Amino acid sequence: MKFKIALVAALVVGLVSSLAVAAPAKGPKGKTGTTGTTTTTTGKVKKPKKVCRPNVSLILKGTLVSVAYDQLSFTMDVKQTNRHAKALYKGKTDVSVQVNAKTKIRRLGKRVALSALKAGDRLDVQARLCKVKKGTVVVDTAPPLAVRVVAKPAKPAPTTTTTD
Repeated sequence: MKFKIALVAALVVGLVSSLAVAAPAKGPKGKTGTTGTTTTTTGKVKKPKKVCRPNVSLILKGTLVSVAYDQLSFTMDVKQTNRHAKALYKGKTDVSVQVNAKTKIRRLGKRVALSALKAGDRLDVQARLCKVKKGTVVVDTAPPLAVRVVAKPAKPAPTTTTTD
């Protein structure tokens, strides 16, 4: 009986040790560790860490006032916002918004450049801004960066008809 227990124990120890040596465990994001102090990687390049995490999404609705000369920002007269923007722009109606190459700008369902927008166009803007602490956001560093801009032409002025 003692011989059978010793034989089973030796087989288990041999099996466990062979599995441990057979393939090194993979760590996070493709890094493989070896038995020594060196580690090897699979050749993936590390992305730089984002400075701005987490982001706050601002929803701004209003009319276009002007587009900057350099085509990198615009000013809008805000009529309606979400709760994050309300806390940020208390009593302020003219807001400057930045755009970049990744910003998707649409007018009448077609993708256009910022220069195609006209003053008075109705805008729906989704923008991002860095969040510093819970409930507070940074305002003084830079205006919010627009992710998506949807523009519609200004509503025509109502016409009144008089009958004599």
